[in-house]
Amino acid sequence: MEETVEKNPKLVQNELEMKVENDKDMNKLNKAMLEYLAKNTLINQYPIYSSQFQNLNENEDYSNNNNNRYLTPYIDQKVLDHIESYLSTHYKNLLYVNKKNEDIFKNLTYNDKFFVIKSFTEEDIHKSMKYGVWSSSKNGNVTLNNAFLLTKNNRRGNVYLFFSCNKSKRFCGVAKMISSVDETKIFELWTQDNKWPGLFNVEWIFIKDVPLKIFNKIFIHMFDGKFLPVSYSRDTQEIPFNSAKIMMERFAKYENSNTIFEKFEFYDLRQEQYIKNKKNNEKINNNNGNEGEKENNSNSINRNC
Repeated sequence: MEETVEKNPKLVQNELEMKVENDKDMNKLNKAMLEYLAKNTLINQYPIYSSQFQNLNENEDYSNNNNNRYLTPYIDQKVLDHIESYLSTHYKNLLYVNKKNEDIFKNLTYNDKFFVIKSFTEEDIHKSMKYGVWSSSKNGNVTLNNAFLLTKNNRRGNVYLFFSCNKSKRFCGVAKMISSVDETKIFELWTQDNKWPGLFNVEWIFIKDVPLKIFNKIFIHMFDGKFLPVSYSRDTQEIPFNSAKIMMERFAKYENSNTIFEKFEFYDLRQEQYIKNKKNNEKINNNNGNEGEKENNSNSINRNC
């Protein structure tokens, strides 16, 4: 019978450190750490690592998980090292956006416009960061497109978007629109297929988790005229300049301890599985169609005999 790892975090840390001392093999340490997380945690608590040992559930929503830390400082550092290595290989262009744009709030002008973006899933935000695109509802796209055209054609400003996932209690990043909305395009990798027609390009300015409570004292007028904290905003709610500038400064200066980056590898694995399953389903449907066509031709021949 396979020996199980003790669930006490201190004992886990000691055992993992002993493996390194005895084996002098970091790969074995990493494997032991991943096996422990897979056996003793839920997949939505440690999505990146447990996904390597369990089947990915396409229908599960992992967006609102707030448990992003990993048992002990020792294991935590190993996890973060793995994340950094993965990002350096696959997302080098996104690694330093926070540092690059830390002073952006100083250069904002009244020509700029600002909106809150609410996403149903964090996974769609991952796709936006990965491919540099976004799409809102039909009315939302009209609002954002009009703002973009106004800032570019008349005022030479920018449109900035504060992203938040529903029920997450945080903003997860800020992006800038860099193109108008193309209503003829549909992005095929949103979690809800073909629900969001239209597409525009974005450039990510900040990628970090900032709790909504940081902005609770910033009040704005909502769509319905109510004067509420900006954290109550719905999708494509516009933010006045003075409030938005304060938000951008707080975003830039906030020292975050976690980020959507921690889940990038997991969401990439889910995407690979989704594409694979989609291709398999298309192949099956094509084969069924071909068999049906052959049967119809056969029946037609028999009738003509």
